[in-house]
Amino acid sequence: MINTTFENKNININFKGGITQKLKRNYYNAEPDIINIFNRHPQKNGIAGVLPKPWIEKLNSINNKNTKREIIKELYQGFAQAVQTAKENTSQATEKLNTLLYKHKILNKNQKYNIKKIDTSKAAYTENGYILEGTGIDSLFIKEFADLKNKKTQIYKKITERHGKFVELARALQINNQIKDRHLMHTCWGDTKNGYMVSEYVKPLKEYKSPLEIKEFYDDEKLLIDDLYKKYGFTHKEIKKYNVRIGYEYEGKFYSYPEDRIIFNYFDSMFGRYGLAHYDLYWNPDNCIITSDKSGNPLIKLIDYGGISKV
Repeated sequence: MINTTFENKNININFKGGITQKLKRNYYNAEPDIINIFNRHPQKNGIAGVLPKPWIEKLNSINNKNTKREIIKELYQGFAQAVQTAKENTSQATEKLNTLLYKHKILNKNQKYNIKKIDTSKAAYTENGYILEGTGIDSLFIKEFADLKNKKTQIYKKITERHGKFVELARALQINNQIKDRHLMHTCWGDTKNGYMVSEYVKPLKEYKSPLEIKEFYDDEKLLIDDLYKKYGFTHKEIKKYNVRIGYEYEGKFYSYPEDRIIFNYFDSMFGRYGLAHYDLYWNPDNCIITSDKSGNPLIKLIDYGGISKV
């Protein structure tokens, strides 16, 4: 049975068992260290993280804590079955998942999910990717990890220092907890036994082509930051918080670095403050997506936690 903790006299589940707290609060160097943590908590069934906030809010209306535990267990099991079914039949997987969520009143009659498979052929360590498209509820993204067990021992060891279902889940939980930044994708939970992770869905702006061109030089740095905000959502406060290198002064003008370098420098400076580095980001710009904030303004977000480790 999945263990949970409870708070206050209304028995609100916070879904934050010991393993989730350990992964959120600590950096674990590589896969063996993380597997060891999971092995110490067999009652978690390979799961760490929390259910989406709207789901939790619905479950918190249940007063019987034993009933809650059983529902949580059923939700995790049912979700895993839906992911497995989606490999062959997304329609059937969608029906199974919605039926389960209606049963436990996670969804109301005006809400539903639709599972859509996306092309992940360019992703080296991803088996499948799915959009859990929500109607009347926020959408989610499911990343199903590739099975790396057929790799030779030394290659497997090297890959899983920065990639795979254990390391990427641990990095996502730690970074989401440690770094509060709107340019980072939020991860809900991961199921290491069934090999997938569930996160917020970062919806890309269709065929994004900003009419704004970052100029070669500006009268001062602030004007460049104004344009970076309009195009990528980087605020003056964010740029200064991480001391991001966006250009240089020369003969009374401020010259802009190339845009891809500015984006890299932002995340490099942000992670560097916490002793981390994203070693894949420079070589794979697809790790970032231009989406929009709640006001509809462009916002760049990092969507992949593979390739991150200590400096």
